[in-house]
Amino acid sequence: MEHKIENEEIQKIIHNIAEDFRYSGEYEKYAQLFYAVDATKTINDKAYGDMMEYLRTSLKELQKDLKWRQDFLSENPQIEEQRLTETMQTIEKEYLALLDYLKGIG
Repeated sequence: MEHKIENEEIQKIIHNIAEDFRYSGEYEKYAQLFYAVDATKTINDKAYGDMMEYLRTSLKELQKDLKWRQDFLSENPQIEEQRLTETMQTIEKEYLALLDYLKGIG
């Protein structure tokens, strides 16, 4: 299977994930995967499987961290980390949207 990504929202999500890897300085297999898909706007069988694996694992970790932060902030309202929590929630929404998209093409 080779799938051309024409959905602009999905292209933006993939680009955002690739940018996150660039900012973090990571160059492991997932970084290379997102760089390649961002550049070509194409998903093949290997990329599909690797993206699903990355998204499921990362989403699980992100949701745990997000839950902890939300609980912590509700118990400590004086701490101004609301923007960080909102950013994490945006990332969560993007991961879920990309995961739904991949499920739809798989």
